[in-house]
Amino acid sequence: MNRLEIDRDANDLPHLKEDNALLFRLTENDKSAFDCLFTKYYSSLVVFSQKIIREQEAAEDLVQDFFYNLWIRRNDYTIKQSFRSYAFSSIRNRSIDYLRHIDVENKAAEYFLSDPDYLKEDTLHTELELKEMLEKALDKLPEKCRKIFLLNRFEGLMAKEIAKKESLSVRTVEKHIGKAVKIMREELKPFVFLFFFLR
Repeated sequence: MNRLEIDRDANDLPHLKEDNALLFRLTENDKSAFDCLFTKYYSSLVVFSQKIIREQEAAEDLVQDFFYNLWIRRNDYTIKQSFRSYAFSSIRNRSIDYLRHIDVENKAAEYFLSDPDYLKEDTLHTELELKEMLEKALDKLPEKCRKIFLLNRFEGLMAKEIAKKESLSVRTVEKHIGKAVKIMREELKPFVFLFFFLR
């Protein structure tokens, strides 16, 4: 059963009426309707995202991911406003989340580099090597697992809070955290002095 709901009050406006028609066709697995929406909104959404994150390539990735998910979940979406409003609101949120992710990763690196006593534990590793090792370790984590790990370890959120934020069960969040800790321990073996953080 389709869950895609359209802003029926907007049908008086020609371009919104056209979008509504395309959305209805999309729920019927009409690829040409998807192509029409993509062509109509892709460029403007990329420009919009780029103004927020200041990165052309990343903006393109965010918009492409939005349209990918639109197609994959075409029978599950509930859109109660115009598609244009929905699309720009989604890209705005994705762009802000992207900036938050970058900020959290930077804070993570700063956390490990903030106390010179830790660095003295192994003089063979420079600050740059430590930061690179941490970034590589984080990149090894699946996207959802990494996000939950960062929320837990670097933003201080409890499993219950993360579960509510991400619409997941507490048990699922705990599994993600456990998996992340296991991978991070393995990847950061040379930095044994960081293990206190991966309890």
